[in-house]
Parts: sequence; structure tokens; C-alpha cells
Amino acid sequence: HRRRRSLQVAANGATGPGNHRPQSNPVLGNLVAFLRNGHRFLDWTADLLAAAPASTMQVLGPLGGLGYCGVDTANPEVIDHIVRANFPSYVKGARIRAAFADLLGDGLFLANGRLWTLQRKLASYSFSSRLLRRFSSRVLRDHIHRRLVPFLAAAADSGEAVDLQDVLRRFTFDNICSVAFGVDDDRSSALLDDHRHGAFFAAFDDAVDISFGRILHPTTLGWRVMKLLDVGSERRLRLAIAVVDEYVTAILQSKQQRQSGNSEDEPDLLSRFKAAMEEDEASELGRIFASPEAKRRFLRDTVVTFVLAGKDTTSSALTWFFWFLAANPRCERRVYEEVTSLALAPSREADADVGRLADGDVESEDGYDELKGMHYLHAAITETMRLYPPVPMVSRVAVHDDVLPDGTVVRAGWFADYSAYAMGRSARVWGDDCRVFRPERWLDGRGRFVSAEAARYPVFNAGPRACLGKEMSYLQMKVVAAAVVRRFTVEVLVPAGSMDMAPEHEMAVTLKMKGGLRVRFKNRARAA
Repeated sequence: HRRRRSLQVAANGATGPGNHRPQSNPVLGNLVAFLRNGHRFLDWTADLLAAAPASTMQVLGPLGGLGYCGVDTANPEVIDHIVRANFPSYVKGARIRAAFADLLGDGLFLANGRLWTLQRKLASYSFSSRLLRRFSSRVLRDHIHRRLVPFLAAAADSGEAVDLQDVLRRFTFDNICSVAFGVDDDRSSALLDDHRHGAFFAAFDDAVDISFGRILHPTTLGWRVMKLLDVGSERRLRLAIAVVDEYVTAILQSKQQRQSGNSEDEPDLLSRFKAAMEEDEASELGRIFASPEAKRRFLRDTVVTFVLAGKDTTSSALTWFFWFLAANPRCERRVYEEVTSLALAPSREADADVGRLADGDVESEDGYDELKGMHYLHAAITETMRLYPPVPMVSRVAVHDDVLPDGTVVRAGWFADYSAYAMGRSARVWGDDCRVFRPERWLDGRGRFVSAEAARYPVFNAGPRACLGKEMSYLQMKVVAAAVVRRFTVEVLVPAGSMDMAPEHEMAVTLKMKGGLRVRFKNRARAA
């Protein structure tokens, strides 16, 4: 199969002359077009892919691809080929690995080959633990009850406007850190402005943003020189990573002192990974990270990677979700009716617990049986991520020459990106109303949620690298959304008439709303 595709590549020439190359100059490639449209990069590429005959295009740097060359796609068949059918031929590239290596080290996000396989197996084992699932559920409902709802209730009582995006980012950061590290008290909360945890939150933000900024440099030379001289953003990155390392190291040492034996009975993610490694010291992964220091560094890299994965993804989706509800009162009303009819708490008093959907029944599996019946809520969240996927683009690098299913030629060393953002705006995939927020597209005739194929909806990736935390993410988003909608109305503070146009987004690792989302909360019980 690979030999046949290589022959096809050879027949098509070294640079794929049959490839679709829009807005490409013979000398400057796509550089001029990129400089003109960089401020609206995602929408620009979405427009180009919509106009491409097969929703795939070649991207070329100056002088025949100097600096960068590759393909971008919003074609489900091509995406399936890259992420599943020909998975071994497309890996995490050196450019991304170099940009994030200081922060993520040997973590799963950057790993390739055998190291990735071993880590993925370890991660699957840890995530399948019932102990971890129950712990994460308990942490979530506890944080909603003790932190989020009181915070929003105080904002509603005062009438003060808040940045909902910032609130959600801090809440989800607290949540993922508790699940990852097992640190769960009010002295370790970014939402409640704890100094130490707040410093970790700010440092993690800086480290992620600066690492992502490295990718946007034309070459790696610029930031490597700054790193060598310890100036500018590279100095800030070093200081931010030092704060992250200090925080994680203190937790690792604390756990080491508390635990007498292994970590089997500890429910958090760090302990689950530690327990899995301790089960077989002679394992291949154990041999790769043989010394105690190497093991500590690996555990640090692994858990920091999962904090990155959960830090802003769910908060991004929830921010856009609440904006869509405010812009579509009919949808907001349907969500409210569903969560109030299916989440019946022992008391409906305003000061009662947030209900079984937020508190859960500790005797049932994960405590969220009611959520399974919230099909419209599930559809609304899914529709939000179709239009505003938390991770809008994913990049791979071709190991071998290849020909994609649509006939596009890919050379070894080229990047192969797919755009979930562009796919959500593709009429070929979603029909003529692809840019319309319509949760009903996910419901069957009985009002039950129907999922789409992963390659058609690659929000959680697909194939062997499919997101392990998908179910946990949906759980968190549905519980938070239901708890907030049930108790509060959310008034988005925007100039008159501007709800007809979606807010601008930031070009970052995750699709954040530019400038945040200013809102005012009103307590439904008091309004009634």
C-alpha cells in the first residue's frame, strides 16, 4: 500500500503539481496572503477550504516552501486517513515538540512511536479506573456546591458584572488540578484567589501562551536565540515553568512523605499513574525512566500534560455555550425546561443544594444518571463545539510520501493539518445551514441525541489519539451548564444589536473569546 502511494507521488512530481494551491505566489508562496489575513486566520482558512474542490489545499512558504510546506483539510475522508487509516505515517512534528518541550517534556501530548504507545496504554489504564471516575465526580460536585454556585450567587446579589470566561477558566483549572494532583481545599483555588494556586494558574497560562507563540515564529532560530540570551518572552517562559515545577514538585514530595507503600488506594490522576508504574518496575516504561528522578520528571510531564488538556478546553466550550444560549432564547428555554424537569432535588429552595445533577448519588455509577436523559443539553453543547471547537486545528507531520484519498500529494516532512473549525462551517459536511446554531440537528425523531462519526466531528480527535477524557469533559460541561442554567439567568452585556454577530476569538492553543464574556447573573428563585 505504501509502495503504491509512493509511486503515485513520484508520478505526480516532487511538489504535487495537481494539488489545490489557492492564493499562492510563485516566489512568495502563501506568505503575502497570510500576512493580509493572519488576524482572521481561522475564518480565512475556513473560506479557502470551503472553496477548495475537495476541501483540501496545499500551503507553501516562500521560495518553493522554504520554512514550511504542507496541506490543510476539512475533508472527513482525508481526516480519517491521517488520524486512523494511515496513523503511523503522521506524527507530532519537531516544530510543535520543540515549542512545547520545556513545558510538557516527555508527556503524552508530544510523544511519538513507542514512547507514545506505552504512555497511551498507561493513560488508558488510569482513566478506566472506577476509583478515578468516582473521585473526579465527587470533586466536580463539591466544587460546584462549595465554590461555583456561591460565587455566582454573590455576583447575582451584588448585581456586579463578571467575566464569565475568566470564572469558568479558573473553576475548570481548580477542578482539573484537584483531579490531577489530589489537592482539594479552599486554600488551593484560583477561583477563590488563593495566592499560591493563583500564581500557579497565572504561570501555567504564561507558559502555554509563550510556548504556543513559538510556533508562530517564521523559524525556530528567533526564539532559540532569545532563550540562549534569557531575554524577552523566553525569560518569562523560564520563570513561569519554574513556578509550575515548584508547585508540582512540592505535591510529589508531599505525596511521597504521606504514602507508605504504593499509590493504589489514592484516587487522583497522579497517584493512578504512579500506581500503574509501581505495578511492574521491570516494565519497558520503567526501564526508560529508571532512576527516581527520571520517574518524578515523567510523572510531572504526564500530569502537566493532562492539566493542559483539561485546563481551557471545557471552559472554552462553556463560554461559547452560554453566549449561544443568550443569543438564542428559544434554545435557552429548552435547556432550562429539560434540566429542571429531569434534575429534581429534594428541595427547590434557593439555598438548597444544587440538586442531584450537581451533588450526585454516591451509590450510583458516577452519580449522574439524570444527565443521560438530558439529550437537548448534550446536543446544545455538541453544537457549540461544532462551531467553536476548543482546539480549532490539529497538526501532524508526514513521515513518508503519501497520496491522500482526494488525490492530494503529501511529501515526507510536510505538515498535514486538519481544521475542526473549518469543518464546522462546511456546507459539504453539515448542509447549507452549517453556520447556524441548531442543536436539533443532533436529535432524532424521538428527541434523542445521535452522535456523528469522529472524522466528521473531530472535536475530540479520532483514531488512536482520540481524547481519553471525552466522557469526563462532557460530564463536567453538562453538570456545570445544568447547575448554572437551573439557578440563574445569564445576561450577556453587549452593545445593542451586537448579539447578532458572534464575538471575536483569540488565536491560541484553545479557542478563547477575545476580551472575555461580560455577564450579569440573576437568581431565578428570587426573580420568580
